[in-house]
Amino acid sequence: MDRRDRHSGELPWGWWLRVRGGKIEDEDGRTWSTVRDAFWEGELGFPDVHFAPEQHELMTRVLTAIDGRWLLGDERRHDLFGGDMLFWRFYQCWLSSIGMLDTAHRTSFGTAPLEAPLSPEGRSVMLMLQATREPAWERMPIAEVVEAVAAAGRGADGGREAALREFERSVGFRRHLFARERVGRTHLVTLTGIAAEARMPTRRVSWSQAFTDETGRDDLFAWLARRVDRWDDWGRLAHGRGADALTRHLLELIVQEGGLRA
Repeated sequence: MDRRDRHSGELPWGWWLRVRGGKIEDEDGRTWSTVRDAFWEGELGFPDVHFAPEQHELMTRVLTAIDGRWLLGDERRHDLFGGDMLFWRFYQCWLSSIGMLDTAHRTSFGTAPLEAPLSPEGRSVMLMLQATREPAWERMPIAEVVEAVAAAGRGADGGREAALREFERSVGFRRHLFARERVGRTHLVTLTGIAAEARMPTRRVSWSQAFTDETGRDDLFAWLARRVDRWDDWGRLAHGRGADALTRHLLELIVQEGGLRA
């Protein structure tokens, strides 16, 4: 099969592979345990290493961000690459070199890797990585929803409230979930997680923060919403080290990043 024919549609990478004897077999007769292994080791030539899953997750998040035009702005690049701009630039150039980005035919000089969209192959790889994501990783919500939350102001036109409600609908089934609540006259932001160790998994509140009015509560929730890719890590922090540890961690982040408007 011509390599170019693999990515002409919207199918996930590896749709041409077949299962034989419990193994994944490619067109050259090579066998793999999973489709991800066929891509990571067979297609890209990487060795079988124990830290491959975290690299798969990084690629998933970066490709998803590019597909949603979400990899714009310093903070989002910091979120994905821990503030390492050299790593970010190298990673974008690497994605371009392996055909994941469409750097041709945008202008007479082509498109720089830092601004390029996904190529058809990049999109098919993204679909495969999303479809084969491990249970420990949750899919990020729609990039446009997060952007709406980030862009909405605090005006009286209800724009932020509509964006927050749409965001809440999009993340309702996450493993770790921040939510807005009201108990009596108290306005709360709560964090719930699934108690997977129980015989019957149930949700339980592991952290909460009270406010006297909706504005303060919604300011915090909007800040949290813009960092939804961190919710699972923060949920595990609260579950493992307690609510006070998460409170201290969030306070440090808010101060370092210039407040809830940042």
